[in-house]
Amino acid sequence: AIWASFNKLGSDFGIEAMTASRFSAAVALVCSVLCTATTAETPKASLRGAASSVQAAVASPPAGMQASWMLLGDRQVAKDEGEGLMTATGDLEFCKQLCSHLEGCKSFAFCGAQCFLKDGQVTPTSESVYNPHCTTYYRSVNTDATTTLAPDSEETPECRRFSSVLVMNQGQQYSGNAEADIHGFAEMTLCTNGIMKATLQVDGGHSEIIATHIHHCESGDSHQTRTAVFCTGPPVVNFCGNNAASLIADGAKYSVACSGYNSTDTSITEDVQGTFIPNWGILMTERVKDIFANPDMYYFNLHSLADFTHWYPGHVGVCRGPLKPETSGIATTTPAPGPVKCFSFYSQMSVNELQKYPGNPDSQASGYASFKLCTNGTLQGQALIFGGTTQLIAMHVQRCEGGDTPQTRTAELCEGFPVLNFCGDNSAELIADGTPYLEACAAYSGLGASHTKQMMGAFVSGTNTGTTLAELLEDMAQNPQLYVFNAHSLASFGHWYPEDQGMARGPMELWTGV
Repeated sequence: AIWASFNKLGSDFGIEAMTASRFSAAVALVCSVLCTATTAETPKASLRGAASSVQAAVASPPAGMQASWMLLGDRQVAKDEGEGLMTATGDLEFCKQLCSHLEGCKSFAFCGAQCFLKDGQVTPTSESVYNPHCTTYYRSVNTDATTTLAPDSEETPECRRFSSVLVMNQGQQYSGNAEADIHGFAEMTLCTNGIMKATLQVDGGHSEIIATHIHHCESGDSHQTRTAVFCTGPPVVNFCGNNAASLIADGAKYSVACSGYNSTDTSITEDVQGTFIPNWGILMTERVKDIFANPDMYYFNLHSLADFTHWYPGHVGVCRGPLKPETSGIATTTPAPGPVKCFSFYSQMSVNELQKYPGNPDSQASGYASFKLCTNGTLQGQALIFGGTTQLIAMHVQRCEGGDTPQTRTAELCEGFPVLNFCGDNSAELIADGTPYLEACAAYSGLGASHTKQMMGAFVSGTNTGTTLAELLEDMAQNPQLYVFNAHSLASFGHWYPEDQGMARGPMELWTGV
């Protein structure tokens, strides 16, 4: 009744109706995080906030984590700094805030407008070396952080190509099977940096292709059933498929739907992005390297709606084939037609000015994000957000549109549409840009920070009509002032519905240093 009354009242003012599930989510959000809000009204700002290129509002670390930062010595850098955790651009105070919220960070070298965050334990008696440009700062108190993050990999990613001849699964030899002649071929490129792409052709099928995976063999009592010819096992990478909840879900969203069949009963899905399925305690890079080393333990599997219906609640792929390495396709860099260009960007984020309303649990949010974006499809980044509390549900790079002042026409205060997305929540009632998020954003840690490492980006095709990824990245490099990185939280979503106002944001800056 409340929901119906809410929508009727909204319709009187021309507000879009809210579904029952979305209304319930909003009510739950209000009751969980906003019920303590003061009722005093304050005028709402008319523009979104932005981060200064050098200075940003930063939140204090959680209680008990206040750190006093000490100078090792003027222009002195610790001889043993430990491993690198993150490189960031910002002033000294901002670098202190980053290290305070990054798990494992115990010191950093500050070099003018840049800092290098480290995990090495530094004390007043630590050995040091003179550096005319940098100085080490270290904590004077210990924290509860016990996890040391791996340094960003600078090594060239290794990529290899595989193929798979798909034949009808012997398990599908049942009377009346309308797809008894189904067969196909898949070509894949798998890279240790997370780039996984495939092209798939299927002939002789009729019903919708609802799932495609690479599976890893598990157990078996013969050579054939222990290897990819006849083995069974869990999916480790998915490609195209149908994300409907009632079909085959493996824990990771399919990046696109598989192509339908044409008049000659052929389905061709080209250049589809693969998604790593987190499982079994194995990291993405380790899984790809294991495929390189043991391709006979992996097979490509395809499910159709017909085989799903026949075997439900079990899952038996309609056709499959072992992975075969293409030795002529071994590469040390990600393969792509023409020269590959990569651009490095960063964004220093502060809370959106619109979010400074009474009782907002995310009103102190700020952070830092860095990216490596390549014209061959490698879109990687990491984001450290702190000062917020509610779930992060979307992160995008957005392009500025419109505006009637220099500030509202550029990334300082502009509004616009997403052109790249990174982490997010694919729930239907939240923020969807037409392209699934490839992973969820990290939850807040005990240090009060969300650190989403090695997050994979996706090209938002719906808002880039007529523009290729290479053209977009070239424009970002030429006009970074027209692009902004935006993070949305559950609180900001619930408060501003049906509009989508980011929790924290910052202009994209092109990194031109060494």
